[in-house]
Amino acid sequence: MKPLHPVSKMTLGTVQLGLAYGIANNEGKPDETKAFSIIDAALSAGVSCLDTAAGYGDSEKVIGRYLVARKKKRSELTIVTKFKLGEIRSSEVESVMMKSVEQSMKNLNTDYLDILLIHDANEYSSYGNHISKVYEKLLSRGTIKVAGASCYLFSEIEPMLENEIYHAFQIPVNILDMRITNGEGARKLRDKLVFARSVFLQGLIFMDPLRLKGNLKEIGKYIITINEIASGMNISTAQLAATYVSSLHYIDSLVIGADNPGQVVENARLVDSEPFAQDVLDSIEGRLKGAPDWLFMPSLWDKQKA
Repeated sequence: MKPLHPVSKMTLGTVQLGLAYGIANNEGKPDETKAFSIIDAALSAGVSCLDTAAGYGDSEKVIGRYLVARKKKRSELTIVTKFKLGEIRSSEVESVMMKSVEQSMKNLNTDYLDILLIHDANEYSSYGNHISKVYEKLLSRGTIKVAGASCYLFSEIEPMLENEIYHAFQIPVNILDMRITNGEGARKLRDKLVFARSVFLQGLIFMDPLRLKGNLKEIGKYIITINEIASGMNISTAQLAATYVSSLHYIDSLVIGADNPGQVVENARLVDSEPFAQDVLDSIEGRLKGAPDWLFMPSLWDKQKA
């Protein structure tokens, strides 16, 4: 059985609304008028799920102001947000979580959260039992509808999969990052609500491979191959990357940000495309396997400024 909480096939990532974000973002953080137009474009394109976090600058507040300004019914949107605990004592988990939830609801101008995720799944290894107990309270009160976690590695969320409290997970998946897809993760996540992020690897796959600097020079050969595959299929690189991820059986929604309204419309169109057959997926993976694990941790990328 797949999830009890339906979401649109694309989720609008809103970190760009709160911070200047993305290696290929040349437009910077949008002003509020532009931010509102990005959300307008998403809803018009059938994208009803928004992904944000307490740590995304003022992204939550922008969404909250949008809901009020546009007089939107709360039920028109599914909102995913996240919290971090930081280094605290176990006895402080409940108060820190509750304070974060209350602040997020205030920012978002809402009295409930659709989906609440642990922003750093590693915190579960330190505070798991305490987090679970707070989640139980929040779920029983209706303050949140679904609980879960966001991760970089499948091993970070694997301990949660047997606990029925944890139903939603946000994971990194893209045409180069096959760690979860080709491991046990894909099977174990099949009955969960799964959001794929880093679909375009922060825009890295669109960059000119000859202009990459530092350790990212090593990735140029993969970008060239991606472009060759797309050209051979007579589709764009973006179409290839989005359709690859949306074709994976265990993925429910692709979290994709946008720097302007036009990108939202285009991304929604890409995600809604006919999925690839399994033999096509196998061929793509065969040609692109072997990318180094450090590539999937942007904090390890060398700076691209000259």
